[in-house]
Order: sequence, then structure tokens, then C-alpha cells
Amino acid sequence: MPTKTFLNLQKNKQDTIIDASLKEFKRVLIKDASINKIIKDANISRGSFYTYFTDINDLYLYSINSYKKDLMKLIQNTLIETNGNLIESAKLAYDKIIDFCEKDKQLFKNIFLNFNYNISLRNEIYYTSIENKYEIIEIISKIKTKDLNIKNEEELFIIIDMISSFVIHGLIEIFLDNKSKDIIKEKINKQLEILKRGIHKED
Repeated sequence: MPTKTFLNLQKNKQDTIIDASLKEFKRVLIKDASINKIIKDANISRGSFYTYFTDINDLYLYSINSYKKDLMKLIQNTLIETNGNLIESAKLAYDKIIDFCEKDKQLFKNIFLNFNYNISLRNEIYYTSIENKYEIIEIISKIKTKDLNIKNEEELFIIIDMISSFVIHGLIEIFLDNKSKDIIKEKINKQLEILKRGIHKED
């Protein structure tokens, strides 16, 4: 998280720093990112950088999380459109998430590639658990849980993690493996239908 010093900056100054960071994170992976390039583009000193952020990983998380918030809002809106139907919402969200990511394709490609180099950053960005449920509390409130065969909140989070895994893996196949959006959509829809149906036959 940025320091209070950064948060007290005027918004246009904050935006300049974040824009410079995203430019660099689009250019290279986090392991190759240059603080010097960022501070040059943002027109700040190296000393100022360290009064705003602990290190480049700290800046990366803050910069990328702005996209995460937008995605959370997108998912929340699809739940509203589907009247809280979790499975149908996930299907609808697929196309919207693809369109969202394609607006800045190279940046998202690098985000996925960064998964290979820093697992902690990956978990900070995408992992959903009981411990950080405050991040998706608005989403949970829109899910029609009475239609789900779950025993408690923990099982709801497990289902959300499963659906997230389907979608994230599909995005990786599209942006890194150059697979067809339609083929991946078909696969994700099948995964969601199997999850909805369950795999155990009743006697």
C-alpha cells in the first residue's frame, strides 16, 4: 500500500505516477521493471518515490489493483443483470472481461506472465479467501445464495475460487497461448455447467 504521503498528493500527481508505472509494467515484466524509468516519466526524484512506496512491488500492486477494482465492479454488474445467478453471471462476465482486458492487451499479458515470477504478487491480486472477503463483499451481497447447494460462507468462497480459476486460466490461454476466444468460452461454459450439475449421481 502507498504511504499517507502519496495519498495526500493531489490526484493529478498521483495519476501521473500511476500512469508512468503502468507504462513500464506494460513494457516489461515486474522482474525487469526500472524505477529510474518510472521516476523519469513521472518527473519525481528517487527519494520521493521511496516516500510514496516501499519498493517497486508495492507500486505494482497498487497500480494493478486499480484494474482489479474495475473488474470487481464489472462482475458485480453482471450479477445484477442476472438477478444474482452465479453461474449465468460467470458466463456473461467472460465476454465483458475479455473486452476489458483487450483494451490493454500487453499489460494484461505481462500480468499473467508475472505469475511465473512472483507467486505472492499473484495471490495478492487474484486470491479470494475468508481472510480478505472485504474485497468482494459487494459481489457476495448480489449472489442469490438460496439457489445454491452450500452449507456455509466458506463453501461459497470455494465455489467463487473455482469459477475464478476457470476464467483466469481461460484468460491465460487466450493472451499467452493465443487460443480462440470462442473455443475458450465454450470450454468455460462446459466447466460451469458441470459445476452447476455436480458430478455425483444420486442413487
